[in-house]
Amino acid sequence: MLSIKELTDGLNAHCDKIGIDIVGFGDSIHFNKFNKENRPESYLKNVKSVIVIGFHLYDLILDAWSRDEMKEKSYHFADSILVDQCHQIKSFLAKKGFKSKIIPYIPGLYLKDAAALAGIGPIGKNNLLITKTFGSQVRLRALVTVAELAYGTPIYESEYCKNCNICVDSCPFGALEGGKYYRDLCYNYCQENLIKLSENTVIWCNKCIESCPVGKTSI
Repeated sequence: MLSIKELTDGLNAHCDKIGIDIVGFGDSIHFNKFNKENRPESYLKNVKSVIVIGFHLYDLILDAWSRDEMKEKSYHFADSILVDQCHQIKSFLAKKGFKSKIIPYIPGLYLKDAAALAGIGPIGKNNLLITKTFGSQVRLRALVTVAELAYGTPIYESEYCKNCNICVDSCPFGALEGGKYYRDLCYNYCQENLIKLSENTVIWCNKCIESCPVGKTSI
């Protein structure tokens, strides 16, 4: 039987092999503070670990949403890649004898919080995950598994945001003022200012992502 370290090292190596940009592992116990529907055990019995993976948005086009009106479905390019990578992780764990489940977006887990609890990075003033390498230029997905892994250390405060208000000042609608995130303001502004790439494809406002100087790469 594999030790926790051996399984974690093997999974990290597999993630690197299939091109996953970011991966972290969190203890399911840390999710007890959330509503029941947003806890790992709501998706898998005897769950022990939460696996969070991230995709680097190295180009703005990767953050595009496309709507198929005939099927009444929306597609996100980066998310499609993440879902495929999740299936590859699930297959890896199954071969090792461990059940896992890919978490849907709704109701799902709080992905930014899950990443912070897995030690990937803090949630910044922009209300987004901030990673050391890519800043906030990432999209996330998660799986839960009965496998016990070597967990990251939860991060509760952002060392990057001390004495910095760049994202707050860059928000065109003041949705980050006063140390709070005003979801409705953000959503309404995004809907009224979509960047249209085609009749069916748009990109939402990315000011808070682009302005963050951590891991700065212009998209």
